[in-house]
Amino acid sequence: MKRSFKFSLIAATLMAVTPMGVSVVNKPATVQASQKIYGLGRKYTVPKSIRGTWYTTSNVKYKTVRIGAHSFNGKTVYHQNKEAIPDHILNPTTRSQMREQKKVIKATKNKLAGSYTKRAGGEYFTFAPWLGYEQWDMFKAKTMRANGKTIKYLDYSNGYTSAKYFKSRNLARKY
Repeated sequence: MKRSFKFSLIAATLMAVTPMGVSVVNKPATVQASQKIYGLGRKYTVPKSIRGTWYTTSNVKYKTVRIGAHSFNGKTVYHQNKEAIPDHILNPTTRSQMREQKKVIKATKNKLAGSYTKRAGGEYFTFAPWLGYEQWDMFKAKTMRANGKTIKYLDYSNGYTSAKYFKSRNLARKY
């Protein structure tokens, strides 16, 4: 008799507690809609010749750069369709357009646009912010002869400054 009383007490407790547990589990979760990223294409495959970790001693923005198959310093590189970006995002004229531009900039803070740029020294691979002007980083793999050895380096330019990046810190200090 005592055993059936304990069993009915446990069963009654479970039946009383179960609806509370179900109501907590079935609460709808608030989900933020992601900001639309205009012109977003597929991931860009960075050329093998510039991939890796590179070092410089020049007075530039990055002392070390890490270039992966689809990334630059931890940011993913994508193809960008500039025609798909509305003019009111590129050149906002009202406060609401400026707010929308800021939202797009925030949504793309870890995304870069990859492309090739022709310069006097040849064709450079360019990493640029999704929306932004004159903030690009251009790299081209080159070689030089020093002490009878051929040394591979990255020629860097951002339009205003230039530098040479090497595969090791010792080479960067040396040249």
